[in-house]
Amino acid sequence: MALLKEGAIPIGRMMYIPKEEGVTKDSLAIESNGQYHIIERPDRFEIKNAECCRSILVKVKTRE
Repeated sequence: MALLKEGAIPIGRMMYIPKEEGVTKDSLAIESNGQYHIIERPDRFEIKNAECCRSILVKVKTRE
């Protein structure tokens, strides 16, 4: 598993993951300490904090 991005997402904010060759929504492995939504756009994935009152920590990896 290759780490793509790691960080905190504040309330109501998003983390952007650029699409690379061969990366699909199903090939992402996301570890989080809270609720999130993932949205697929033509050029990127957006991971949105779905918690009502706190920031979350997120690690995004690719599955092998």
